[in-house]
Amino acid sequence: MSLLLVVKLALSPTLIGAASMAGKRWGPNVAGMLGGMPIVAGPLVVALWLMQGAPYATGVALASPVGVWGNIAYMLALGYASAHCRWPLALFVGWVSYIATVLAIYFAGLATSLWLAILVVPALWLAATRWLPRPYAAEPPASLPRSELLLRIVATAVLVSTLSTISTWLGPSLTGVIAGVPVAATIIPAFTFANAGRDALLLALRGFLTGLMGFTVFFLVLGHTIPSLGVWAMLVALAAGIVTGLLATRLAQRP
Repeated sequence: MSLLLVVKLALSPTLIGAASMAGKRWGPNVAGMLGGMPIVAGPLVVALWLMQGAPYATGVALASPVGVWGNIAYMLALGYASAHCRWPLALFVGWVSYIATVLAIYFAGLATSLWLAILVVPALWLAATRWLPRPYAAEPPASLPRSELLLRIVATAVLVSTLSTISTWLGPSLTGVIAGVPVAATIIPAFTFANAGRDALLLALRGFLTGLMGFTVFFLVLGHTIPSLGVWAMLVALAAGIVTGLLATRLAQRP
């Protein structure tokens, strides 16, 4: 229980804070890319692994890539809604799209479908480079007051604590599908849209979509290597995810 408490109240919020600081230094696209990586789902799966055992963690990991389809729906809906709505309503539209997508996948019995998980990777690329609206202006200068950084961290702790508590009632498949629930993709875009405008939001969302390629590869590798590699599977999956996310973001930034 103490480990889960650390994940809920310390590790994931700290990583969100680090991604926010990176966005201040290198722009919203980088903040989005880091936010798209498994900075919330990764620590949560580690805690579930230690508390529930390797089979439970394997089930969560195998279902997590398919859940990324919900993130694609969320970010595209948020990107298009941001042209017509203020940030609270745009986020609401995104969340409705996310929930509808992941529930449809789960009740269709596709939570652990390998082919659907693999198809997430090209879909993320198309969403980032073709489907998401493009910003009209160049990347705006970033600002991040201390009060806003603290608010981001607190909001992350509240969201992670709530969602991880709910997940204990759901079992590994549904927990895996919602492991990629857009916590970082709610916190960072909300503040970015409210304070820096739609162009900065679209840059952040593009970064999230390419970062989620690393998320997908991380869980694809993790789910299929836990039985053979044990704890080493986490390191192998993390390396594969980081390389994929960085490479995808770099390629997506090219004209």
